[in-house]
Amino acid sequence: MTGSNTEADLRRRYGDLAAEDVARLDAAATRSGVDGVQLMEIAGWQVARCAWRLLSRTPGRVTVVAGRGNNGGDGAVAARHLAAWGCDVEILLAGNTADMKQPLAAHLASARSNGVPITDCPTSDAITQALSTAAQTSALLLDALLGTGLRGAPRELDAAAITAMSGAAVLAVDVPSGLDATTGDPHAPCLTAMATCTLTAMKRGLWTAGGRSCAGTVYVADIGMPPAAWRAAGIAPPASVRGGGLVRLPDLNDRRVRATP
Repeated sequence: MTGSNTEADLRRRYGDLAAEDVARLDAAATRSGVDGVQLMEIAGWQVARCAWRLLSRTPGRVTVVAGRGNNGGDGAVAARHLAAWGCDVEILLAGNTADMKQPLAAHLASARSNGVPITDCPTSDAITQALSTAAQTSALLLDALLGTGLRGAPRELDAAAITAMSGAAVLAVDVPSGLDATTGDPHAPCLTAMATCTLTAMKRGLWTAGGRSCAGTVYVADIGMPPAAWRAAGIAPPASVRGGGLVRLPDLNDRRVRATP
């Protein structure tokens, strides 16, 4: 990093996606022939790579806290890969497996078929109790609960999971659960993570002071968003997130990084 860097330069290099940009890109990818199941597989693999890095590339116990949407699917894929790499992995699902829709249902089934146990936690008491043990016994919790689609305060079940994860070593998927991906405003409650693996490009909310305080160390992962999708959405891809990269965002507190004018 050189003295010429500004936050604006970093946004061009690592991305600056609002929640609606993510939705436009996903829709454009589907129209181009690359569907959400394909992107979710790559996303989950990148999350697993990030978790493996945080585990110092040594198998450990990992608990995935999976929500009912795409974030949960990313977590289920990550769980399968981490299990294949020798980790002791469990999925705590905020809901009932039988109620889950595709593509999450398919990834949960795949994880279970590959030896990953799944515990349904359909109530606040159930997920609080499960996490009270998991937070003590796991080397890492994977927050795959809520993502860029959050528009308000987390619901009761999700809020209970966020509260129960507080204080543990947590890797958040895309954005910490409870954080507005566009504004960076933390809802109540909002998770404070040790690290965040954000997918495709940086989310706009992660550039804010509030977003940074919740996200911890941020890694940005290339998940193979097709060029046709970027063009159709009218968004420039991040120059420094390509080639299957999992890149650590430079420290924005570094004195050599100047704020955007």
